[in-house]
Amino acid sequence: MVTARAGGVTVRACIFDATVAAVDEEVRAWPSAEARRTAENACRAVDPPTVTARPVPAPKPPAAARLLWSLANRIAARQNPR
Repeated sequence: MVTARAGGVTVRACIFDATVAAVDEEVRAWPSAEARRTAENACRAVDPPTVTARPVPAPKPPAAARLLWSLANRIAARQNPR
């Protein structure tokens, strides 16, 4: 934590990450609901009015939509070579 703070990481980010790691006790791509709630409460003790959790990541579009997007980009690239 000391190294992170020396590198410019905010106190809130350090508290949030340390709390999530302590609650989840394992490596995860995204914190659990319990870890997020606990970390938010810990962060509020430092900076009550402005601390919020990281937003929930947007879900991936359906596979068909990703495929169509890729196909449209390929067609556009063929029609407009650089």
